[in-house]
Amino acid sequence: MTDTHLWQLMQAQDYVCPSPATLTRFQQLWRKILRVFGREGTEQIDSNSNEELASHHSFDHSAAVSAMTHCLANWMTDAKCEAIFLLDPPFSGTAAIARDWTWQQGWALVTPPSMAQIQDVDVDGWWQQQDVHHSAWLIDDLARFFLRSSDGLRFIRVLLPRLLQGDFGQGLVVCDSWTFAFLRRIWPLNLPRVYCFAPASAELLQSLGAKGHHRQLTRVVGEARGNVGVALSLWSCQVNSEQQPLTLPAQADDKTGFILYALLVHRGLTGKRLQEVLSTLAADELNVQLLRLAQFGIVEPDGEYWRLNVGGYLLAREFLAERDYLLDDF
Repeated sequence: MTDTHLWQLMQAQDYVCPSPATLTRFQQLWRKILRVFGREGTEQIDSNSNEELASHHSFDHSAAVSAMTHCLANWMTDAKCEAIFLLDPPFSGTAAIARDWTWQQGWALVTPPSMAQIQDVDVDGWWQQQDVHHSAWLIDDLARFFLRSSDGLRFIRVLLPRLLQGDFGQGLVVCDSWTFAFLRRIWPLNLPRVYCFAPASAELLQSLGAKGHHRQLTRVVGEARGNVGVALSLWSCQVNSEQQPLTLPAQADDKTGFILYALLVHRGLTGKRLQEVLSTLAADELNVQLLRLAQFGIVEPDGEYWRLNVGGYLLAREFLAERDYLLDDF
């Protein structure tokens, strides 16, 4: 079942997170209390124990791709020399959907600049390396175009106005929602033509294989803030009684917050780049923090990169919210 109508693109400014049910708010408070004492509780749910659940990186994209085609049809026909932006909340699968869509359209996938090009602000050199050939194009991860350091932001400050002015033709820019919130803070202009997928619904989860009751799935969607990938992960954890909910280390502190925020804004970083971003944090302390977070399942190594784990994402977001960090809108 892949109902196209369950997927809709909308203006990002109109996105409203689903309101969690009162019971879910209570459960969130109760989990905070349990974490203080090193315990965790889970709700018993009614579901088919044999159901095969899609994960945040393997659900069917076909209906979402069709929804993009429908929403962007006029923009594609106009073929204006402009970029539009599509926000990608962590684990939502939006970047993968956009890649499937642009592959279907025959568009070119743009590769990110090297760190040397970022530091040298070599925007023209970066663009000349692209295999675009006057076709429309996709940037699938804008977080790879900057580093939150003294010399790592100039490249994107030069790139953004050129994208808006149409210097590179028609293209789609996928931007992580945390990256977008950060760029919106440091860049003096508002980005126009910013889209996102509408919040997930219980019906959407059912179309992707979740067999729970509508009320239960609605609670999961509310807890996931409308993020389909996070909702699938939460549901999978509840269905599979062997999966234990994650907790943050009791030693989590301000330094932990620095690390989690940097990983979210950059959609993951290598240890070397993370050290550059957090230059005031000693290398040994950074390593201890990363290894501890990995032991608790909050972060995980992905090749040379450290990234948030889907199961720890909402915990990390809650942790940062309590410390007044700049959060995304999703």
